[in-house]
Amino acid sequence: MRAGDQKLILLHPRSVQDVGAPTKQIAITVSISFLALAIAAAPAASNASPETPKPEASKPAKGPVIEGERFGSRQIIDSQQEGLIVGVVSVPETWRFGSQVVWNYAHHSNPVAISMSVENPLNEEALFSFPALQLFCLRPISSYYQPGQNVGGLIFAEQQAPAQILATFAQRTRGGFPKFQIAGSKELPGLAVALRQPPAQNQSGVGVKVTYELNGKPVEEEFYAVSYSVSIPYDGPQGRTWQINWGLNCLHSFRGGLGTLDKRRAVFAAIAKSFRPNPAWIQRKLAIDAYLAQEFNRQLRAGYDQIAAAAQLSRQISANNDAMVASIDRQLAASRNSAGNSAGSTSRNSADNFDDYIRGVDTVNDPYYGTSQHASTEQYHWTDGYGSYRNTNDATYDPNQSEVGSWRMMTPAR
Repeated sequence: MRAGDQKLILLHPRSVQDVGAPTKQIAITVSISFLALAIAAAPAASNASPETPKPEASKPAKGPVIEGERFGSRQIIDSQQEGLIVGVVSVPETWRFGSQVVWNYAHHSNPVAISMSVENPLNEEALFSFPALQLFCLRPISSYYQPGQNVGGLIFAEQQAPAQILATFAQRTRGGFPKFQIAGSKELPGLAVALRQPPAQNQSGVGVKVTYELNGKPVEEEFYAVSYSVSIPYDGPQGRTWQINWGLNCLHSFRGGLGTLDKRRAVFAAIAKSFRPNPAWIQRKLAIDAYLAQEFNRQLRAGYDQIAAAAQLSRQISANNDAMVASIDRQLAASRNSAGNSAGSTSRNSADNFDDYIRGVDTVNDPYYGTSQHASTEQYHWTDGYGSYRNTNDATYDPNQSEVGSWRMMTPAR
């Protein structure tokens, strides 16, 4: 959930307990813009004339090499939505990759949780991405809900400071390992921008560093998140009350041997910033969100309170899951047909761009073929207009200075 969303009753599957005393402040040596780093590992630029593949036979090139790690693409698959690809991420080719996409339609405001792990088989290095931690509380303070109670997918908990709730999460996630210790925390004001989060009030980045032993070896792990807090007014028979939706978005961590994270930060940053969502999956999620919200509100209008409405919605979907899926399929098919018949439908769309990303190619305007595709590992694509190409990462390279013909740089196809 983005911090600007104003919804009642959201999602998180865990309860929250206090860690204890506030964590001490230390300097976590992390670049604020670690997800907005320039890809330092892009292949070295070359002005040599490469072989010229035919555009229709273009194959995705191997990924960049960062700190000695050759990168390749991995897909996050949603098995509950007919194997639809959620998105792709670039990871070291030899590292173990795993992801999980879990739908719970009873959690009507945020029905899907996505997690991911990327682990180096040779040592303790790993990157983990966790589902968002989404909570709520009420003002004036009310005893109607119990701490830790799941209401439509959102956990009832009194609000805590961002560093405290992130430390809570880190302790719940890693506290069972030997010699676990919270080393400290740090505010990261630029983290939301680095993670391309839309700006919102009460939004802040935070990091927490922990140490523990893994398989008898000392490790360190840095947890990162963007906290949010949204106050939603409600005017009812008892006057104005407020629901405060709060929690942590963009929840992820980097792990490595004790004292090694700084040396390998470029690898972790390249993984974390590489995710690209599949527009088709986003469209499907939005359709499911709309369907669940509509059905939940219908239960409310029928006279159920929120808890009973959520329970009724869960029973209804369990009994009619196939009907719900069929309804959403019809909506999406109608939307695609409408888009296909609209003016300008011959232009490329976000789905085309996503397909290019998966295959590791750039599609460019080509005076010889109309469009052609070239390896995305090189940024600049030149043609002489007669089916010959020069691809490079050198922004100053110009084949007109060294070759016969009239060369021009091709522009991305739109």
